[in-house]
Amino acid sequence: MKGNLAIVNANVIPMADDKRFSAILVENGDIRALGTDVEIRALAGDYEVVDAQGATVLPGLFDCHVHALMTGMNSLGIDMYNCKDIAEVLSLLREAHATWEPERFLFGKRLDESRLAEGRPPVMAELDEIPRPVLLSDRGGHYVVLNRLAFEALKIDPTLRGVRLDEQGQPNGRLQDEANKVARGIFFDMWPRSQRKEAIKLTAQMAVSKGITTIDAMEGFDGGIDDVRMILDMKDELPFDINVFWLADKVEDAMGLGMDHWVGDLLIDGTIGSRTAAFRDKFSDGDTCGYLNHTDEYVYNVVDTALKNDLCISFHVIGELGILQALEQMEKALKANPEKKDCHRLRLEHFGYPRPEDIERCARLHIPVSTQPSFTYLRGGPHSVYRSRLGEERERKGYSMRRFLDGGLLLGGGSDSDITPMDSLLGIHAAVNPPYPENALTPYEAVRMFTADAARCSFQGDRKGTLEVGKQGDLVLLAEDPMTVPDHIKDIKVLLTVHKGEIVYRG
Repeated sequence: MKGNLAIVNANVIPMADDKRFSAILVENGDIRALGTDVEIRALAGDYEVVDAQGATVLPGLFDCHVHALMTGMNSLGIDMYNCKDIAEVLSLLREAHATWEPERFLFGKRLDESRLAEGRPPVMAELDEIPRPVLLSDRGGHYVVLNRLAFEALKIDPTLRGVRLDEQGQPNGRLQDEANKVARGIFFDMWPRSQRKEAIKLTAQMAVSKGITTIDAMEGFDGGIDDVRMILDMKDELPFDINVFWLADKVEDAMGLGMDHWVGDLLIDGTIGSRTAAFRDKFSDGDTCGYLNHTDEYVYNVVDTALKNDLCISFHVIGELGILQALEQMEKALKANPEKKDCHRLRLEHFGYPRPEDIERCARLHIPVSTQPSFTYLRGGPHSVYRSRLGEERERKGYSMRRFLDGGLLLGGGSDSDITPMDSLLGIHAAVNPPYPENALTPYEAVRMFTADAARCSFQGDRKGTLEVGKQGDLVLLAEDPMTVPDHIKDIKVLLTVHKGEIVYRG
């Protein structure tokens, strides 16, 4: 029967307290009981009963930061991440040109200039050897590179903010900021609706295969209102829950769709890889401190509007100046709206390199942080791009889950997929095994980041995140207990994913 399921002979870890059980019952999509095998079998009646054979049951995992449409669409692009130099980028493009349908743009994903021998992405002149439109997206989605045919096909205004110029004052193909958003929007709008729906379904299947039952989707980089409406219309047919944060220019557009989430991942500053995150001191390998994308007034007005309309918003902040601007304007707006002090839904994304006083202020304002342990696990440590960009002292302190948690922050774990893989077990492993041991969490703390604390970070702690009677019946069955295998959490196999009492994935 729909939404009814019992699991017995298991190691059930509710993540609500220190108790453990051997069995759990979900009825009509919600958790009805936890107890012994005998107790749960007696209650289960003719419901499906799964013998877990000693496997571990956890609450359904969260990913608090996914670019859902981009993740699905990027799966159809040419993966540039492992390219060692520009010659290899061009080689992949030539191969695709020989096999792709002639009317298609060549679309490359996950380009990482820090991994290229030249230390930069290809420019328009280099891409112009490919005789069809080419669009390459960087790993973080913060810029694209076009050849001349793509620049003209997308009808990019060369005066747009973010169009990079060469020494002759002509576009060099790299588009950031506003120009990046415009180019990506036009490009992805060219994809048929059926393909876009399949992209969302693909993202959902990728999620449940990793035990993820809820994602916070940061949308608006690669599409507009039609895509958001499409995702909202698809919610009931997806095998997981998706909370859409739409980076809409006008709050009326979001509210007109009945949304209670507005701007998600608003770029207060940039990234480490592109040297655009905003710091006081210069990057160690470049003559720049990064920069802020918005004025204080603009940021304040966004926060104030969200508070006045009871909307959930989140800001992308990585460098210390980005963090400072966001916190200052949030605190200012909260003082102007004192009735929202204990009921606001403001949060920050990433929070990479805060000062101690920023951590204290964030905790005092009760602003949760959605962050990504995999960033430094995959990109940090000695001989890493983070080390070369920031130097040892700054790099070592980045994304310190230990400092954050000890400072009183509420942490929700995420991936920023597909910047890093949408894989919450990898995120848990990364939090336990960071490049520097002083930044590590315990396995229990790390699991909370992707379950109980993630639910609170998503403002859903009353319904999700723990296995308690009355909460939604989302859970994952794992081949091993993450608490007992800290050195290989990322390799634990997902056996079952259950959403509202329905098995949506079998490993």
